[in-house]
Amino acid sequence: MTDGYLRGAAAAAPRTGPLKIVTAAVAGDDLQSVARSAADALGCSVAICLPRLGPIVAWPPDAALPSALAAAREYAGALLEDAGAPAPSELPNVVPVQIGSEVVGVVAALTGDSLEPGSWLDAAAAAAAVTALMRDSAGFDAGRAKRAFLQMLELHAPGNVDSLLANARRLGCDLSTGGVGMCAASAEHAGLAETVIGGLIADMGDGRILGLLPHDRPRQASLPTDPLVALSAPRNEPAALHEALRESAVLFELAGDPHAHLTTHEDTYRLLVGVLLNNPMELDRLHDSTVAAIERYDRAHDTELLGTLEAFLAHHGSTTETAEAMSLHRHTVGYRLARVQEVSGLSPYESEGRERLSLGLKAHHILQAEQQRQARRPGA
Repeated sequence: MTDGYLRGAAAAAPRTGPLKIVTAAVAGDDLQSVARSAADALGCSVAICLPRLGPIVAWPPDAALPSALAAAREYAGALLEDAGAPAPSELPNVVPVQIGSEVVGVVAALTGDSLEPGSWLDAAAAAAAVTALMRDSAGFDAGRAKRAFLQMLELHAPGNVDSLLANARRLGCDLSTGGVGMCAASAEHAGLAETVIGGLIADMGDGRILGLLPHDRPRQASLPTDPLVALSAPRNEPAALHEALRESAVLFELAGDPHAHLTTHEDTYRLLVGVLLNNPMELDRLHDSTVAAIERYDRAHDTELLGTLEAFLAHHGSTTETAEAMSLHRHTVGYRLARVQEVSGLSPYESEGRERLSLGLKAHHILQAEQQRQARRPGA
């Protein structure tokens, strides 16, 4: 069976992309189905080993050498003890399976030393984590299952909206008419998941509480007014809930930035976060054409042009107030702003230049917030 199966699988490998495996896992595929999908895609034998959840699973069942299966079992066991354990030479293509920051096993391609698995093994590992969480709710508490759901949705737009909604209903939340993303600081709001009824909320284990709320929930629930509770704009379509989560997560990072002045410029920030979600290259172009040169100058010369510009704009273009706020002489502020114009080509004293520089600074803060959001991902 083995050689003929593998050659046939390679010829018939799906072309829809690795996310197909994750989508199928959310819809209810078991570990053997995940292994089979990965094997079909790669045209080689694939094994999944989650030691705490049962014996190793491989597809095709008789294609893998016993020595390779043994290596996968041993490596999975080693990772449970030490997440930094090196992969054995017998497994040239292997990735860990993580639930949050916890390594629970491995997915390995067991044949083909010259294989280039790309993102298929990563997708299989993500699917294995989802399958392990969703397969048996008695094995995991509801909070952990919700965390896995939200973690995957923050990373990827849903491939199958019906499966997304069915999974949300199993977790106690009806998102059929869309919803609102929410992100909060877990240290300050540890009990939020228990107090907001009807939402799908979980502590992500990375300093954040992340959640999705039905449209009426933000009005009905007594959500804290703390600025570190960030809500996205409503999304009427369930397919856009991935954007809602990302928007709330970026706004959360911005709320923790004392230079962003989020409360006074929230509408502008929301518009620019929308640009980040839908056309990130456009936000990069705005940043590059306004304040990027000032950032580079500050790094090269150990100056504070960007901070001075920020304070100048925050004080409504008053050189005197900026000097007082920064404990500088007014002429020093004037000199720095002249350098800002020289470096950027935009005058902070003229309305057009000031507006573009203000937008550029907001783009700068949003890009930093997005980097911080991505840095919270497991393995980042």
